[in-house]
Amino acid sequence: MNFPKFPPLDFDLEKPAYRALAVSLISTVAFFVYKSNRRASRLKAIQATNANAVSTYFAPSASKSNVTVPVAIFLGGTAGIGRGMAEAFARYTNGNAHIIILGRNEANAKAIISTFPKPTVHGARHEFVQCDATLMAECERVLQDLRARLPRINYLVISPMLVKTFGEEKTTEGKEPKLVLMYYARFKFIKELTGALEKAKEQGEEAKVYIVGGAGLGKSIDWDDLGFRKKGYSFLKIRAQFPLYMTVILQEFAARSPSLTFIDSYPGPVRSALGDNLRWMVARFLYKVLFSATFPFSYSESGEYMLHAMLTTAKTPGVWNVGMYGSTLPISKIYQASEKERKILWEHSVEETSIQ
Repeated sequence: MNFPKFPPLDFDLEKPAYRALAVSLISTVAFFVYKSNRRASRLKAIQATNANAVSTYFAPSASKSNVTVPVAIFLGGTAGIGRGMAEAFARYTNGNAHIIILGRNEANAKAIISTFPKPTVHGARHEFVQCDATLMAECERVLQDLRARLPRINYLVISPMLVKTFGEEKTTEGKEPKLVLMYYARFKFIKELTGALEKAKEQGEEAKVYIVGGAGLGKSIDWDDLGFRKKGYSFLKIRAQFPLYMTVILQEFAARSPSLTFIDSYPGPVRSALGDNLRWMVARFLYKVLFSATFPFSYSESGEYMLHAMLTTAKTPGVWNVGMYGSTLPISKIYQASEKERKILWEHSVEETSIQ
């Protein structure tokens, strides 16, 4: 078979056009190498800081002869950033922590826990508790169990999310599941576990709530239509309002429990399994292409930065708002709610999360 012959390509670097192209290609490669090296260097520094923070706080000292076994709950810890934080926390504590992963996927949870370092001190253990957080009754069941057997909690990390469609759905309880996971379940877990967090603080230990959400995002809240009961649902409304729901309610939690630390985060775009549950194959494909093209963090990399925010950035009680690298966001980006607004949202949230 005779193949057609093509004229040889003439890349003459003496020609201005080819020289400009070569310079452009070299510059592009150099830029990405620089960014990659800088990113790796930053991550390495954060990992060292995380390791030091955990070893310093939980190691024996002159005032405490025994190792303190931290109690950490990860709601939504079977995937995404919650998983990344749980894995990093287990690694830095050398497995010597009581880690509880709450979620829907038991197989994922057991696979994750199997990678944790094995505990070597009394009281340390790793467990999975099945919880479909889209259902208030299920949340209540799990919360009753946790309150009954956990006298203290050091860290409550909340990151559940499930998106099957951008349209409105209803659970068996008649609630929109995305709204529940983005706000109402989060509110309920914080409210019901506040007592155990305060107990840890009373004992001189850390007591922090960490939210993987949308700190600094959101436009405004329609106070006449909380929960979209009157004017109808849309996914755009969720994106515009629900980040502010969490901003406002954390300010109210901080006012009610001034000894506790509350962290609201915006981790930015992160490669995770969030898009895997979309019902449309085209939507799943576009989601993966979009997130691959934007060079976002992996869930484990983001987990390191978010753990850094929880362990190091948020040093004192109150509300902290952090960005993708775990550093504080400018105060100008955070909505400051009035006492009246906080009270209105609190009463609405209690009503929505109560078991009838």
